Amino acid sequence: MTSTVPHLIVVDVETSGLDPQHDVLEVAAIDLTTRQELYFVPKPINVGWLQDAHPGALKVNRYFERGVYAHELDFESTRKRWKALGEMLDGNILAGANPEFDARFVDAAMKFHDVECRRRYQLRDLATYAAGVLGTDPAEPTSSSEIFTALEVENQDAHSALGDARATAQAFNDLRAISLERK
Repeated sequence: MTSTVPHLIVVDVETSGLDPQHDVLEVAAIDLTTRQELYFVPKPINVGWLQDAHPGALKVNRYFERGVYAHELDFESTRKRWKALGEMLDGNILAGANPEFDARFVDAAMKFHDVECRRRYQLRDLATYAAGVLGTDPAEPTSSSEIFTALEVENQDAHSALGDARATAQAFNDLRAISLERK
């Protein structure tokens, strides 16, 4: 980190289910300040992950259709990438379309791989930020795709870690620009 102001790091994970006991299948992170991107397909932690996977999760993230498995790293390379993500998050704030979900999976995987992550405890949620900037009711559930539409952001690969992270990063940047224009 080069300044005292923490960076927002947009993180998106695709998983084999909704519980952190399921596996992370794909990870993307984008530093909104430096524009640095990190993308990797980690080796699943659980040997029987496929049998335990929720079919709906694999359908939504199109794991097989996109051939994600072909990019899976070996165990040591996976650990190195988790370490790189930990360093990227060090002193910074995890942000995303659903940052609490992503943070739970990231934290569980880093704990398993014995990787230290000293990210700040705050999370930044796209929908809450959008509500403040766009003047919508924060109590109204708003999907990331609705926000992307309102901002004319195109998600070129929806429900992939990198596609979702890039679209979310662009939305955060667009919202920040709108906010700064109003000052």
